[in-house]
Amino acid sequence: MKRDYLVYPSMIGAKSGLIWSYDEGVSVSIFDDTHPLEVSVSQCGVLSICRWYVSPIWHFNETDREAYALLGEWDKLTAVSRQRFVSITTNTEKTQTIVVVQAASSEQLISILLSRFNSNTELVSCPPSAATGQVNFVITSTNCVCS
Repeated sequence: MKRDYLVYPSMIGAKSGLIWSYDEGVSVSIFDDTHPLEVSVSQCGVLSICRWYVSPIWHFNETDREAYALLGEWDKLTAVSRQRFVSITTNTEKTQTIVVVQAASSEQLISILLSRFNSNTELVSCPPSAATGQVNFVITSTNCVCS
């Protein structure tokens, strides 16, 4: 890379949302046509690999400020994979979302990262069910619990 770049969602066929770097999962930024990704040659030079993830912002039915983004598994190369994330379902009232994640046989805990709009990023860890080997993360406008 020889110069700095500004990348907008419309340039890469992406939707607006939150963006974060693979190596900085807790530092998220708005990514839309007024808040581009700034790719710096000093950060992403010849000897470095730069990777970013974009997550859509999901709004609950209550108010605009009650929104979140599922960032996925912050310690994985693929933050949200089809093999791990069995389903992501929002109820018709838009008051909760259930994220089902499949555990590997040796896993004791599964952790996902969420970012609440106008709030901090939170890591939620849950043990998988002995019966199914899955974790159900129930996300509402106020919290995320395991079921």
